Amino acid sequence: MKAVIFDLDGTLVDSVQAIADIGNALMTELALAPLSVTEARSYIGNGAARFVERALAARGISGDAALLAERVERFEELYAQAPGGANPPFPGVEAALHALKARGIRLGLCTNKPGAPTHNLVAALGWSDLFDVVVTGDTLNTRKPDPAPLAYAAKVLALSPEDPAFAYVGDSEVDAETAVAAKARFFLFTEGYRKSPVTALPHEAAFSDFADLEALLNG
Repeated sequence: MKAVIFDLDGTLVDSVQAIADIGNALMTELALAPLSVTEARSYIGNGAARFVERALAARGISGDAALLAERVERFEELYAQAPGGANPPFPGVEAALHALKARGIRLGLCTNKPGAPTHNLVAALGWSDLFDVVVTGDTLNTRKPDPAPLAYAAKVLALSPEDPAFAYVGDSEVDAETAVAAKARFFLFTEGYRKSPVTALPHEAAFSDFADLEALLNG
């Protein structure tokens, strides 16, 4: 194993409460009913714009492209200001990342989360030195499930996503679709934000405990 790229929200960190809080700051500004954590979780995965679009549609606001663009801009402004430390890592994540790094495996992030909150979160958790590449929702002009962001992360590490020494770890339908499109080995964390049964998502291996990840990658 030479490199492992991770999704962020729902894979390494449980960010749903933090994202719900940011969404509700926007809802308050618009005098709309707040989002529940369950609602917020169901809207995560395809980037900030889709999150806002889904949240507004759930409150009866849709079809106004100018308003949506304005609200997305405001959401991203609030998101960039939010404390990164409000996104706790899932149990075992810290130990797993450090163990892989200690073995000389290069690590990276490939997330649809915007750049500013991603880098705020990484810095707040003390992870800045762990990752050799960080690809966010605004690094390229496209996002997952387009394979381009994952392929770009691999390219920075001088690898191909198809290389058996390269692996992608995620938690959702978006991540599974990305891995298939990129022809990358995919490892599914089952405790994240997926909506489908584990059996419905193509994966090489699934795990619920990060203590098991290193052995699965070597298997």
